[in-house]
Amino acid sequence: MAAPRKSAQQLAARERAREQAKEITDRHERLIDLAAGFFEHEERAEQIRAEARERADAILAKAEQDAEAAATGAGAKVQAMLDTGESRAAVAARLGLSPAEMRRALEGAVVSTSSADSGDAETASPLAGTADEIAEEVSAETKAA
Repeated sequence: MAAPRKSAQQLAARERAREQAKEITDRHERLIDLAAGFFEHEERAEQIRAEARERADAILAKAEQDAEAAATGAGAKVQAMLDTGESRAAVAARLGLSPAEMRRALEGAVVSTSSADSGDAETASPLAGTADEIAEEVSAETKAA
């Protein structure tokens, strides 16, 4: 039997090389598409995390404002109790506050009253009223009891 010609062997080798190169190219294209999908999902995940952080920060800021307003209202109630003529020690004992806690509560009421007096309606606490209104509330509650 005659040996295959060298040109026929070269032709067959080139054909196998082309098939293998096509398989490699197809696999690389598929990998590129998958990698692009990966990066799209990674970007979306980071975007979701960033949006969640923004929403959480907004919720925490709102909660802090509400807590400050409540603390200011508590301070106003302490001030109203003092305005009835009760001593600081008696009010502190009734509320179970230490002198430092009593001072902080009163400072919160003073800050609220001064911001309300300055006409800054946006920063004034919705829970804090004037000292006269609070005193009237306390005396009405006392009479009712």
